[in-house]
Amino acid sequence: MARAALKIRGAAIVMAMLLAALAATIAATLIWQQQRWVGEHERRRDQVQAQALAMAGVQWARQILFENAPPSTVHLGQPWAFRLPATPIENGAIGGYITDAQAGLNVNNLAAGGTASDAARGAFQRLFSQLGMPASLPNGFIDWVDADNEVTEGGGAEDAYYLAQAIPGLAANAPVRRVGELLAVRGASIALLPRLLPFVDAVDAPTAVNVNTAPAEVLMAAVGGLSATAAAALVASRANMPFGSVADFRSRLPGGALVIDETMLSVKSDWFVVSIDARQGDTIARARALLKRSTTPSEWPTLVWQTVE
Repeated sequence: MARAALKIRGAAIVMAMLLAALAATIAATLIWQQQRWVGEHERRRDQVQAQALAMAGVQWARQILFENAPPSTVHLGQPWAFRLPATPIENGAIGGYITDAQAGLNVNNLAAGGTASDAARGAFQRLFSQLGMPASLPNGFIDWVDADNEVTEGGGAEDAYYLAQAIPGLAANAPVRRVGELLAVRGASIALLPRLLPFVDAVDAPTAVNVNTAPAEVLMAAVGGLSATAAAALVASRANMPFGSVADFRSRLPGGALVIDETMLSVKSDWFVVSIDARQGDTIARARALLKRSTTPSEWPTLVWQTVE
């Protein structure tokens, strides 16, 4: 009897220990799940706040452009061009910068038609020559953004080419909104994109190159025959005295045989790209937007498109 009682008592103790272990496991699991839920809730909260902060940064940029990018002459010495470093805020930071979308060659100018398209094509060919990129690629760009289905000789491609690929597609035959869309063009590759981005923009309207903001490579592309030395001298010159007009720019060009189409050049800009980085907690949100100066002088620039990620 005593032995049987001891066995029963031992079994009860083991059962109690097992139940206690089970209860502890359940409690630990619930605590872990609760902590995980709280963590996910906090991350989601930070993500929403970071995205809201990034979008607020875009609105800040609209105000900066409205107040500090006059419609007469736009240059890099104006406050809009100053980069805002990461500025601490409660539980985070925000920073960003504005760039002139007319500082680069507008790929959509290739679809302008007539002499405007010819001038744009010449500028792209000169730029690609500088960068050591395929000379045929601008022809692919032309067929991608123009509205017709006629193939441009020397690297162009229309629907027939894209339909025959491993993943069939069609030529856009429409202006592009972002340079990244050009990766779908015949002959383009992901490796080319970082080399293009500093010098090429995508604006859904004919635009002239702002000689006050364009890098030396773009000036050399826009003005045929302009040497790298002369372009660097122009960039240094405008830092002290921005060009007041296209005529002023032309007067400071070196002598020699230069190919100049003044319709491609300007000293002002209406299109700008905004890039904002916002951090809330450990979460980072990035906003990018294209702004266009409003046709109504009393209104802030128009938000053409915006991405937040």
